[in-house]
Amino acid sequence: MHSLISIAMCSYNGERFIKEQIDSILEQTYMNFELIIVDDGSKDNTIKIIKEYQSKDSRIKLFQNEKNLGFVKNFEKAISLCTGEFIALADQDDIWKKNKLEVFLKNINENMLIYSDAILIDEHSKETGNQLIRPDGNLVKGKCNKSFIFYNCVSGNTLMFKKELVKDIIPIPKDVTFHDIWIAFLASTNGTITFTDEPMTYYRRYNEQVTKNVKKDYKSIRDRLNKKQNSYLLHAENLVNYCKAFRNVKNIDEDLKEILDIFIEHYSNYKEGYFNFKMKACLIKYKNELLAIKREKTRDRYINRYSSKNKLLKLFFYSI
Repeated sequence: MHSLISIAMCSYNGERFIKEQIDSILEQTYMNFELIIVDDGSKDNTIKIIKEYQSKDSRIKLFQNEKNLGFVKNFEKAISLCTGEFIALADQDDIWKKNKLEVFLKNINENMLIYSDAILIDEHSKETGNQLIRPDGNLVKGKCNKSFIFYNCVSGNTLMFKKELVKDIIPIPKDVTFHDIWIAFLASTNGTITFTDEPMTYYRRYNEQVTKNVKKDYKSIRDRLNKKQNSYLLHAENLVNYCKAFRNVKNIDEDLKEILDIFIEHYSNYKEGYFNFKMKACLIKYKNELLAIKREKTRDRYINRYSSKNKLLKLFFYSI
């Protein structure tokens, strides 16, 4: 099987790490690929580095944006430029295992998308001893779109999907803040997804990342309460946006439509309320699907938390 795989990479001021990533891609055991790099207005030496590689390898194709699009719309553009039967996404600062494409192509079978966990590395490319999802969370497979309403285990830099999905991915709704959740939801709605037990990506974590973890630097109890409350309110707003986007997707079943309607109502009126018994009944009924990414023994604890609204959480949870 010699299918063309398109690798969609987005770059922006990536001179620090992009060489390691490009090297790991060019050293793949599966060689029939094109590397589509879309630069979002880099002001460092990123373009120079890419052009040096491009002069030596015709599989590399560089596109430069006239204005900064942001990483979601930039990935949308990169995906739209891909011509291969399969499309893999790549971040500029990670490292791939040399057999990643080979393993993915061998194991995707009839699934719409394949992904893996990732090994975390630091800015010096040293393993931290942790993985991105496991063991604290689960990877999911099959027709499992309900799993992606609350959480995501399909990181963009670890996935590959079939080109037929592109027509559904693009355009990415403007209120969807991460492209990978959107892609995972669509793939597990229109078909099935699968994963490899072996992590195939080294995922770099460092201070300058756009998607880095937010530090919990609370200055006082009041500051902690305010920051937690603001975080929960923002999360509620984002959930409404995601649920509305998911609700507009074709081919979702009636159960999911009902769930999304309950979620939209709950989180649209989240700020002033105390508790939503309809939300609790929904979470109990679909617990193992909605919370599949969470470990089974921890799922029950989230039911009351997610059924609660801001005023109740302000009294009991924000100060914890």
